[in-house]
Amino acid sequence: MLTKGEEFKRGWTVVMASAVGAGTGISALTFYSLGAFVEPLSREMGWTRAEITAAPFFMTMASLIMGPLSGWLADRIGARRVAVVSQIMFVFAVAGLSLTGPSVTSFYVGYFAIALVGAGTMPITWTRAITSWFFAGRGLALGFALMGTGVMGMIAPSLATALIGEYGWRGAYVGLAAVPLILGVPLSLAFFREPSAKAAAEAAEGRGEEWGLTFAQATRTRLFWQMSAGFFIAAMGIGAMLVHSLPLLQEHGLERSDAAKVAGLFGLSVTVGRVFTGYLLDKLFGPTVAMIMFIAPAIGCAMILLAGSNIIVCAIAIIVFGLAAGAEFDIAAYFVARYFGRKNYGAIYGLLYTIFVVGSAVTPPMAGKVFDLYQTYDPALMAGIVIFIVSSILCATLGPYPKETDKG
Repeated sequence: MLTKGEEFKRGWTVVMASAVGAGTGISALTFYSLGAFVEPLSREMGWTRAEITAAPFFMTMASLIMGPLSGWLADRIGARRVAVVSQIMFVFAVAGLSLTGPSVTSFYVGYFAIALVGAGTMPITWTRAITSWFFAGRGLALGFALMGTGVMGMIAPSLATALIGEYGWRGAYVGLAAVPLILGVPLSLAFFREPSAKAAAEAAEGRGEEWGLTFAQATRTRLFWQMSAGFFIAAMGIGAMLVHSLPLLQEHGLERSDAAKVAGLFGLSVTVGRVFTGYLLDKLFGPTVAMIMFIAPAIGCAMILLAGSNIIVCAIAIIVFGLAAGAEFDIAAYFVARYFGRKNYGAIYGLLYTIFVVGSAVTPPMAGKVFDLYQTYDPALMAGIVIFIVSSILCATLGPYPKETDKG
């Protein structure tokens, strides 16, 4: 049985490669940068905010198929092969958005293609490897591995805004495509791998994870669907804020450059939230951690409603949202391994992750429609308060881990 320190000593390069892979993949690069494209696309193409921010919905439609499939493939042929091939194709798909034509349909096709070929860059593959390498320090390892999405969230709004200002929105998409090409692919080829059977057995020894439900068994449980509902509802609120944070801050009176900087705090707090949540998961009961992390953004919604043009209050609210956004993937990955075992982790987490992504894609166009109708995001923020309270209750009442042998 390995200690937390021993696990990190042998697996830190995998954590590093996973962090970069997740940060330069579909879950971070395309989502966090979309807000910067709303205004220039609306101005040049004449599309409404609701139309532009509906793009993640089409990405989600492809993810409905490719999410579980990529998880299943990772279970069968290994996460490394799935991740590297998908990263390479993802580069071409992001660059292809620069060819978007005058019809908004072509924009949707581009986002659909991104998920179709880039599903292997989702957290499904990265977390599958991490849960094989780590147990004693699994929560913290997951936090570090997924903090790359937070770092990208911190960088992407300002990076995309700068690229758009220098090269236009078409050139900006080409510039964004270079990020996974230069950083993600090389590190995955060099360091990302799953442990040998012997190394995986050492991590799981005496921990009670030799068991594992099949995909069919897991999806027939009340536990899975309650968990899915909790994450789906939380994702609705997080997805809307993630996409609309920059235009929302502008609507509250902040200059575009200031709004981009404040929106960048979202990514910084996601980074902190990833690691902080991982640390808590190693110390506290998971559903309690989920309850705390998902009630916080309800407070953030109230803060935005009361903030007016106060940049300090807006910044604090964005940080609160980021902490919650930083928790969701960590908690979901941790829950799947603890509640359902690891034998079919990829397929089970693939479905749960896809459900989460659907939730995050449903609300951005709805929030955009709210703004188009009322010229304010306030009704959407009010709905967000209710959404996050319901999510926290669903996660808090999941119950004890099945077959739990580790009490530490």
